[in-house]
This record gives sequence, C-alpha cells and structure tokens, in this order.
Amino acid sequence: MTHRAKQGIVIAMGVGLVSLLVGCAIDPMEELSRKIESPRTTTREQAIIALANSRDSRAIELLSDALSSDEELYDEIAVALVKHGRRIPVSRETNPVIEQVSKVVKNTHLGEQFRARAIWVLGEIGDRRSVPLLQQVATGSLADPKKPIMMQQAAEALEKLGFNSTGRSYELPMGSLAEDLEVIPQISQMKPPPE
Repeated sequence: MTHRAKQGIVIAMGVGLVSLLVGCAIDPMEELSRKIESPRTTTREQAIIALANSRDSRAIELLSDALSSDEELYDEIAVALVKHGRRIPVSRETNPVIEQVSKVVKNTHLGEQFRARAIWVLGEIGDRRSVPLLQQVATGSLADPKKPIMMQQAAEALEKLGFNSTGRSYELPMGSLAEDLEVIPQISQMKPPPE
C-alpha cells in the first residue's frame, strides 16, 4: 500500500470518528427533559436547577409543563420560572415566560394548586403585562369563587405589581436570582384565605 493510500485511510477514519462522536452527542435539553420527568425526586430537583440556570429558551417550556404536573416540586419549578421571567427585559415586546405560565393559569383542567402557583409566578416576575390576566382571576372570571386560593394569589400578585394602592414585597427580592443557583430558594406554602 502506498503512503498516499495510507494517508487517505487515516483521514477517512478520522472523519468517520469525528462524525460518529458528533452524531452521538446528546442535546443537553433532551437529557434534561428526561430527567425532569424522572420518578426520582433528586433527579428532578437537579434538572430544575439546571433548567433554572440554562439560557436555552426551551427550558421555559419544560419548566412550564412540569409546573402543571409535578405536585411534589412545583414550588421549586415556580422559582426557576421566576428566574427566567426576570431575565427578559421589560422593553422586549413579549415575555415567553408570562405567555407559558399564563397557559397554566387558564387551564381549567389543572388542579387549583398548580394554577395558583402559576399566578404567584406572574406576580413574582414583576412584569405589569400580567395585570389583565391577574385581574380576571382576582374578580373570579377565571377562578372558582368556592375555592378562593387563586383569587387570593391574584390579589397578592396585583399588589406586588403596584396595581392596588397597597403594595406588597416580592417573596424573592429583585436581584436575588441573578446568579446561577446551586439550590432553589424555599418559598412559603400557599394557604387558603381565612374565612
């Protein structure tokens, strides 16, 4: 075999190896989409942290889907969505986090706790584009008045956004989620209003 033939074979093998390695690379979002649906709580928690820190726009949809289904970790998922929502400049025409989370709020097939936590997310993001939807919930047109937790969350979110004369502090102060998270901050549990 000639030297030139050997070089051709080595180059072909190198190109083949590179193609194989590139083809085998796993998209990190595909891996995280599997992990966020894992039966193991710790695996889902790790996925939530990774998605919270991700700059990939697909993380918003993965987190939004998980917010409407993960009864055990929806508080942590909510914090991750707040982090993403606060990254979007108010000057931008739309906020994809608000759009995705609004779908959760409007989904009447979901349990009240999921929808109420989604309302909390809208208030914590701090973007006044959420006001019309929050007003609908607060007045009862998108919430069951017999189950007032959604209406209460909407009223509190409107206070955070400065819509009412009485204000309310953010549970997660502005700037507190600016750095990459190693642990998701704890937030208070939602409780029904006193009767």
